[in-house]
Amino acid sequence: MTSSIDVALDHPSRTIVAVPSSLARDSLARFLSITNALTRVNSCRLVSSARDGARANERALFTLPDAAAAFDVDVSDCGNSTTVVVVTYEDVGVELRRERGCGVAFVADASGELRASAFTPLLASDSKRDIDDDGDDEMHGFSSVKIARAHARHGTLMTVDETRARAWTLDASGYRASTSMATRECESRSHAIAQMNTTQDGVSGGEWCATTNDVFTCGVDGDVATFDIRRGARVATISKAHATQTRDVRYNPNKSHEIMTCGDDGLVKFWDTRASERAVKVVAGHDHWIWRCAYNPVYDSLFLTASSDGGVRLWSDDTKVPHEHTNATVHRDRARVRMVTKRSSARATSAHAAAWSAVDPWTYASINASGVVSICEIPREEKYRILL
Repeated sequence: MTSSIDVALDHPSRTIVAVPSSLARDSLARFLSITNALTRVNSCRLVSSARDGARANERALFTLPDAAAAFDVDVSDCGNSTTVVVVTYEDVGVELRRERGCGVAFVADASGELRASAFTPLLASDSKRDIDDDGDDEMHGFSSVKIARAHARHGTLMTVDETRARAWTLDASGYRASTSMATRECESRSHAIAQMNTTQDGVSGGEWCATTNDVFTCGVDGDVATFDIRRGARVATISKAHATQTRDVRYNPNKSHEIMTCGDDGLVKFWDTRASERAVKVVAGHDHWIWRCAYNPVYDSLFLTASSDGGVRLWSDDTKVPHEHTNATVHRDRARVRMVTKRSSARATSAHAAAWSAVDPWTYASINASGVVSICEIPREEKYRILL
């Protein structure tokens, strides 16, 4: 494959995720994106690298409800060559208040070709109706949902809106909310932010803990918040992890106690959850918000960032690269985080997301706000640096 392949979707977009390896048995790098045009019907797009390695193909898998514009997507392997696609969307047909929602579709391998079920919105009314002090029920809070993540092994789905964090379980009739927790420790602020329904503050990206079925961590305002569905509560907080807003939280796939965060201050931070009073490392490399960050699923020394300054950065934490040499020069070189590549979107269009391939740790993809997907390969010299 060439170093970069670009595919232009016909709609704007801000999301991209890798198709699980169970649906990529032909070893092709495959990614899903959801469009978010405001005046057209949006759809889930499958982007695949071609076998010749010099081009990529894309096609629609399923469509969203009318007036639904997607701003977040997640996928999880359900087993039996089936994947659940979870989409968080905004109902742009609501004129007075931009209500948000979440839904799922199931993608399966049908005789070597991926096929999707119809998209089904989730209903918070499936859960118990918790009445707050103002008499509003959980449906009001769910209209401000910002993030949804499926658990790859446990079959649980987590949604977080501005008032409630909910765990959902899958049964014969679909997903049903089973656990409900307060999003913030200050309920009055939850209510105020839910009324605003703004993207400037509130809930943002997060992830299930890599080694447990019950712990989920995400950004809430400038904090990093951890929820435990067994205890039904927010159990840990890193206060003011980023200025204004923490935009994404990722667990190191090889070290369950390490998380990476990014935010509106243009910084990437690494934390040890066992002692999180201060960040272990802080990396500056963007001029504006960092929307998303992502660990390489195999080599945790590599990570990606995507920013509204138009840049997608590939980084290497050389302290994590095995090396047999012991001279002082090498040790000084390994003591820092190094930018490997720097890609910028045309006309500095915001780069909203980046994701690693599920079948090839040397391949990743990014997407900008115009809907241009770039599938990239790690430079050969960087591979040698890690492997040799």
